[in-house]
Amino acid sequence: MKLVMLALWCAGTCGTAGAQNEHWAKKLTPYKPAAQVHGVVRTYGNNYIPKLVKQWETAFQKFQPGVTFTDNLPGTEAALAGLYGGIADVVFVGREGYRSELNAFRSRLGYEPLGIEISSGSFNTPHKTFSLQVFVHHDNTVTQLTMQQCEGIFGAGSSRAPRIRTWGQLGVTGERASHPIHVYGYNFETGMAGYFNRVVLHDSGRWNEDLKDFDNGHEPNGEVINAGVYILQALAKDPDGIAFANVLYTNPQVKTVVLARDAKAPFIEPSREAVWSRAYPIARFTMAYANRQPSQPLDRAVQEFLRFIVSREGMELVESDGAYLPINPEVQARDLEKLQ
Repeated sequence: MKLVMLALWCAGTCGTAGAQNEHWAKKLTPYKPAAQVHGVVRTYGNNYIPKLVKQWETAFQKFQPGVTFTDNLPGTEAALAGLYGGIADVVFVGREGYRSELNAFRSRLGYEPLGIEISSGSFNTPHKTFSLQVFVHHDNTVTQLTMQQCEGIFGAGSSRAPRIRTWGQLGVTGERASHPIHVYGYNFETGMAGYFNRVVLHDSGRWNEDLKDFDNGHEPNGEVINAGVYILQALAKDPDGIAFANVLYTNPQVKTVVLARDAKAPFIEPSREAVWSRAYPIARFTMAYANRQPSQPLDRAVQEFLRFIVSREGMELVESDGAYLPINPEVQARDLEKLQ
């Protein structure tokens, strides 16, 4: 399968290009202990980052030798339940928290968990909360779209974003102007579709009724084939198509379009730097959550550990790990304000 092989080649080469020359973590404020703290911090959640968690803990203990850790990382889906179930102090979620997970916490305890962003998602690293791009067929003349236009294409239409169903509505002329737009994307139950819905469709869940969605497949040996491969294979055969996926799964017959948050904003090319800075509109992130009761201070050991994770030193470890991208100074400031 030539297109699968191309995607696998890109997975092995595109994700690391230039990474060793990026030092964005140096733009962040270094960790300075607010106090010397003691205790045991129980971590739980994301099973894709055990090495990074250990690195955070070891580096933190150089500043805070009185803190020890117990780790149990069964997976992101279990994270919030571990927190409201009382078996964890800090939980790592390898994506944004889902509404259903946060509702379950609130339903059980009567308040929201404290959540901070602990990394930007990746640009194009497999299984690491990669960003999403919008693609058209290589022969299509469309090169840029606003997020409102994306909502009109991929969504069911609203007063904010009227339905866009033909290429002429996007300024295409000639024979294709009257052609219907064929829409492709991830299965609605996946995290990729969930985040696209959240950012592009404003969490409405109102999709284009004709969207063709794809789920993951498997190689004969059981290895997962990401649905992005199938999405962009379908687009490669359809000059009237448009899709959302990731550049990991690109092929020569498709191309990305640049995106702008609105008609007055600049159009942004998808890139590692644009995902780190959050200039690119469909960049993702990962989270840590802790249980802070209303009007009560956060446990001091937990507070200091989370302050360390979002510090320069914590993000340098994210950078050296190479899977996710570090947070940027704006996100760090927002996180530290939450941790006061």
